[in-house]
Amino acid sequence: MNIERQKPRDEAIEKIENFIIHNHLKPGDRLPSERSMCDMWDFNRSTLRSAIKQLILEGKIYNKNGSGTYVSGEKLVRNLQDADGFYQTVKRSGREITTRVVHMDFCETPKNIGRKMKLPLGHKLFRLVRVRSLDQVPVMISTAYLDAERFAGIEQLDFENSSLYSLLKDHYGVEVSGGHEKLSITYCDAQEAEYLEMQEGAPVIYQSGVTMDEQDVVFEYFKEITRSEYICFASELTRR
Repeated sequence: MNIERQKPRDEAIEKIENFIIHNHLKPGDRLPSERSMCDMWDFNRSTLRSAIKQLILEGKIYNKNGSGTYVSGEKLVRNLQDADGFYQTVKRSGREITTRVVHMDFCETPKNIGRKMKLPLGHKLFRLVRVRSLDQVPVMISTAYLDAERFAGIEQLDFENSSLYSLLKDHYGVEVSGGHEKLSITYCDAQEAEYLEMQEGAPVIYQSGVTMDEQDVVFEYFKEITRSEYICFASELTRR
């Protein structure tokens, strides 16, 4: 009888998961160092790192740049069919959200964004880049492009203490009716890693799409980089 031997990475994943269970580690608790885990279980560094990378992708653990690896807590669930933004989703969950504006300027519409927003090349856009934190932990980099002509004076608004969609409703009478988006996995670059306090090259969720108003006119193109150990996306299916 042939018994198939477990692959080293799968064995390392199992060891880490069992360590968390047997030592009653809670969300936010730190795992031993990579060197200590390699010594405990006689794994080489590349095998252990591969296991850690997979568990981060699954959202079971997360890495703090320069600090170590930690057990993940309960994720915030974002419904892909919900027209509410991140701000409203966090508030509805009873958790804390903070926002830091890291960049805003005006730019000309490039071809790819112009096609999605149905705007001509060179049209003036307002670009807003924010780091969003959940319970004091940076979890998302959000970049929004908006029609600068439609939203005159938008650069004067306070984006750190209010929802973008609330500001658009209050100042311009724009209501969100829906949109289109797509998700994929990517790896953060040096600047993104600094903003999110992660290691460069760590896996993150990449989300991009457009948002429409009540007249089905596209008013925003957005892209977001999200830490998968804190946030997951779900889609609610219903029968007709």
